[in-house]
Amino acid sequence: MKIKTLLVAAGFACAAISCENITDLNVNPSFPTEVSPISLIAPIQQQMARGIQFDSRYLGSYTQYHSNATAGNAWDRLGYVQNSDASGEIWRMTYFAMGLNITRLQEGAIESQRYDILGASKAMRAWSWQITTDYHGDLLKFDQVFTQRLNYDYDNQETAYAEVQKVCTDALADLARTDGGVNASYMAQGDKVYLGDRSKWIKFVNGILARNANSISNKSTYNPDKVIGFVDKAMASSADDFVIKFNGNITDDANFFGPLRNNWAGFRQTDFIVRAMNGSIFTGAIDPRMSRVLAPSVGASETAPASAANPDPTKYTYNGNPLNTAAATAGTSRIPNLWGTYSAGLSTDVGRYLFRNNVDFPIMTYVEMQFIKAEAQFRKGDKAAALITYKNAISNSIDFVNKYTVARTTFPITTAISAAEKAAFLANVDVVPTDNTKLTLSMIMMQKYVALYGFGYLETWTDMRKARYGTDIYPTLNTVPNPAQGGLFLDNNGKLPYRVRPRYNSEYVWNFGALQAIGGDKIDYHTVEMWFMQP
Repeated sequence: MKIKTLLVAAGFACAAISCENITDLNVNPSFPTEVSPISLIAPIQQQMARGIQFDSRYLGSYTQYHSNATAGNAWDRLGYVQNSDASGEIWRMTYFAMGLNITRLQEGAIESQRYDILGASKAMRAWSWQITTDYHGDLLKFDQVFTQRLNYDYDNQETAYAEVQKVCTDALADLARTDGGVNASYMAQGDKVYLGDRSKWIKFVNGILARNANSISNKSTYNPDKVIGFVDKAMASSADDFVIKFNGNITDDANFFGPLRNNWAGFRQTDFIVRAMNGSIFTGAIDPRMSRVLAPSVGASETAPASAANPDPTKYTYNGNPLNTAAATAGTSRIPNLWGTYSAGLSTDVGRYLFRNNVDFPIMTYVEMQFIKAEAQFRKGDKAAALITYKNAISNSIDFVNKYTVARTTFPITTAISAAEKAAFLANVDVVPTDNTKLTLSMIMMQKYVALYGFGYLETWTDMRKARYGTDIYPTLNTVPNPAQGGLFLDNNGKLPYRVRPRYNSEYVWNFGALQAIGGDKIDYHTVEMWFMQP
């Protein structure tokens, strides 16, 4: 009855303004109802950063990059929060924020024969599929999604991986075209990452394929030569990195990780990331990146004269907060937030490293690709080549850190890593052995773990799950977070997390029947192993 009433009212309104179609009621002549493809690119790119950054607050506990400052947090206990959209931003990114916008982008690109834009749109679509399946597992069926359905079934992860490969192949074909309306200058008006450079988009697509092929290293179908081939066609240097830029002048245009947005005040670096850099895991080798990436501790206050008395930033004390443990608040064991301060509430500090207001957020980097290549070479049995690539990856990671290090003359002091510091670290045989037979998979994965700190949360988690959190690969990793505070999350039933449950508000509220069909209604669904990590 209510619907009929609304339609009658609409009919009277339509008659009053002499419109010919009821849909005319929704048309505002002052605003366009269609937008050009070029105007959609930048917002889609921004959503790529938003999705990863939002969910990194939760995923960071799983990877043990950071912990919460208070004990008892469900994520620190390697669990999840029920009936909540927390950890659902990547799902929202793929199916809501980017979803139909990419479809409209593709439709406009096809109509105007702008095959460079079409190829880039497919690249971003493939990236979103890869990210989302690596995070959640099963995805909405590809032949149903973005259609006028009220419910959606699921495709398994094997199908999702194949779909990523297919879309990447199509993207490469489009990006190779030079006919039609292909025009780098035109595309650059919307493409804020690569400014219309098709050669760099091609490298990004190959990077997606490298991740896709390397994630299945536990399977008999894994082909290290294929991985190496994709990497060699991916980023050739850090100049090819896919990064999202932020101006950082106002909240709406500031990096999600920066102090202006105030999303990270309650987080602390973990003891595990500190051990990875302070010489505990790489015996006695103090990583020069530590004093530029991690936040040092100080006694009385963040502006204590310790900075004048101890001007060398490498001499600071670095502490990490174990999962599910209240952070120390006093003395030299006091642990600052990720901005390097102890400020409560909104901080005006500039922050540090990738936790700043106006810093780029990396989506994919040359450094990551080099570590993927080193892993593939190692698994192939070519340790000589793996060692060369591994050393190159660490070297470029140090350069990457320098690129995003802001010099500070007040506590905590930061300076660029000097050439001497870099050379000494690379010459340390406990980090880079001179004998390739002494190179281990653990060395490669732990150095990759350090290199991806602050941005590569999902790639690191993929690596950890391939290793089933094994301490043979990740020495001293804690899989029983503080038993005195409840230990492992109760609903885990003694198991570790291997996937994140789909977004609550869309799937558990509106698509529950389809979830039941894949076991998503079970309280320990997040502990079900991923297809990519199984033999």
